[in-house]
Amino acid sequence: MYIISTFLFFGLVPSTFAGYSLKDDYSPDRFLDMFSFDTFDDPTHGYANFVDQSTARIKGLLETDNQTVTLRADSTNVATGRGRDSLRLTSKAKYNHGLIVVDLAHMPGNACGVWPAFWTTGPDWPSSGEIDILEGVNLQAGNHMTMHTSEGCSLVGSSCFAHKGCTAKGGAFGDGFNLNKGGLYAMEWTSDGIKMWFFSSGQEPKDILGESPDPTKWANPISNFQGGSNCNIDSHFKDQQIVFDTTFCGDWAGREWSKDNVCSAKAPTCEEYVQNNPKAFTEAYWTINALKVYEFDGSSTAPTSDQQPEPSIPIATSLAQQSASASSKSTQEPSPSPALSTSTEQLSKTSAASVPLVTSYVDGGPITVTLNAGSMVTQIITGEPVTVTLPPGVPIPQQKQVQDGTSTQSGDVVDCPNDSESTRESRRKDSRNWRFRRHLAKHVRNGGGHYS
Repeated sequence: MYIISTFLFFGLVPSTFAGYSLKDDYSPDRFLDMFSFDTFDDPTHGYANFVDQSTARIKGLLETDNQTVTLRADSTNVATGRGRDSLRLTSKAKYNHGLIVVDLAHMPGNACGVWPAFWTTGPDWPSSGEIDILEGVNLQAGNHMTMHTSEGCSLVGSSCFAHKGCTAKGGAFGDGFNLNKGGLYAMEWTSDGIKMWFFSSGQEPKDILGESPDPTKWANPISNFQGGSNCNIDSHFKDQQIVFDTTFCGDWAGREWSKDNVCSAKAPTCEEYVQNNPKAFTEAYWTINALKVYEFDGSSTAPTSDQQPEPSIPIATSLAQQSASASSKSTQEPSPSPALSTSTEQLSKTSAASVPLVTSYVDGGPITVTLNAGSMVTQIITGEPVTVTLPPGVPIPQQKQVQDGTSTQSGDVVDCPNDSESTRESRRKDSRNWRFRRHLAKHVRNGGGHYS
């Protein structure tokens, strides 16, 4: 049995908003001129051979056109030497505070041994800090957002010192990100803290890539690393450069190899698998639609009554994380509502059937259903216990049992009692069950349909 636990979150309406203006536009025609191609040994001890721009072109690892930039890892050859050919790009510009927005059509998909990341880092690591915006390894279901700092900084309830870092989880990653045709991540860095947002493609705020985006009008961030007495943001983060890279194995993916039953069954070591299985990495590439950096221009204004931010809920992967997030804002304490008891994979759908309801989901992790204002499902991660978060005014959905092929209506919570326990267990464990995954997305996106 699974439990849908429902909470009500009341967002604060800010009286002012930061004025941002465009500082750097990494458009496809200027992108390569604004980055350096790193060719040094991977600092994270990955099994990767980072190549220069000319070599990348020759080997087909770099593609550009008027609209996108694509950065690939090699998926053709058995690896030799330092490891599998790949790319690591670091921005020439350094930043102190600002808003970074990246629009991706594709990111490296899930594969044993892969470790993609979009992040920022300062000199003399970890003294100047590191901000991991989009990162994960192997068959990981969801995104990890992590801060790495020198000693003396604690965020989201844990120390951020060096390799351990302090992590929040949320947003789409890997296969789930790509299945929904990409999306946008945004990171805002101020003296007060560091916030991040994720929006599936087509669900992003209209101003997010404009000349002057206003994050106070967006949905609540999926992570909020709030500074203060536990961490002086300005002393721990400085001179950040933007990095795209895809490495393999190393300090994280390699360390997790023996703990992953699926990956460890493929080869004794991560390096051996990555070396000898090039075709496993055909999806190991980034396709970048846009990358923009905004700076605070000092302007602010009070939003009018029709400019209030949309109340929404940060995507959380556990009740404990929701509680920790809420406890940092005494005015936003959740009030628990009665729980619904259901059996296996379930979906909460809403009356807004004319609007696409699913923005992202991945098999293999906790099922998380987040409803924004207007009752729109913004994320579903299928695989384990269910958490449903509701904003004020959204009614608790009622459970409805359906048999395979039975029509459902938007607003139903789907319970499939005729699924065998072995089927349920298979769905929970099989993170690459594409038929189920695609059908599940279609089922919810249509606000009804058939479950089979």
